[in-house]
Amino acid sequence: MNLDCQSHLLKNYFDLLNRVDAHIQQVEKNYPGKIACKKGCDSCCRPINLFPVEAVALSAAFGKLDKFSKELVMAGLEKKAKDCPLLINRQCLLYGARPIICRTHGYPLYFKKKIKSMVDFCPKNFKGVTSFPREALLDLEQLNILLTAINKQFLVSIETTKPIADRIPVSKALGLLDEIKGDWFL
Repeated sequence: MNLDCQSHLLKNYFDLLNRVDAHIQQVEKNYPGKIACKKGCDSCCRPINLFPVEAVALSAAFGKLDKFSKELVMAGLEKKAKDCPLLINRQCLLYGARPIICRTHGYPLYFKKKIKSMVDFCPKNFKGVTSFPREALLDLEQLNILLTAINKQFLVSIETTKPIADRIPVSKALGLLDEIKGDWFL
């Protein structure tokens, strides 16, 4: 099973990734020199769980890696490291295919906690910035609503012989396309 055949099922997800990336690029343009995130800055790179639509997209990208890179990741999985299995030499092997949570981490996120409005971002970023205009913020609730809807649409678009987990660890997502042959009909 390859991503090219299934790209129509992932179109909405990829469209959302493009919108998130465009937002982040605008924030970077508007706050030059205020973002510390770069290769080697990996303190946020921990194992996470993904929606099935994200897991399939990540699995497809993993399938395109060369054999040596795949072996590095698999060796890391066997060690059960505290870092994300895709983090090799302090760099993400699938940076271009990283999930939404990885794309947004460190950037200003707006959310409500109980009734209080809050903004969160990596403390290494935006030094000296005391407030943000609304257009600089990603609304976490809206982003989660969109991602949930896209995942639901994806799940409706496929057939399975077994139930699908609501969330899939990155470690399981990497080989997902190989594992689901015969169980999912994409």
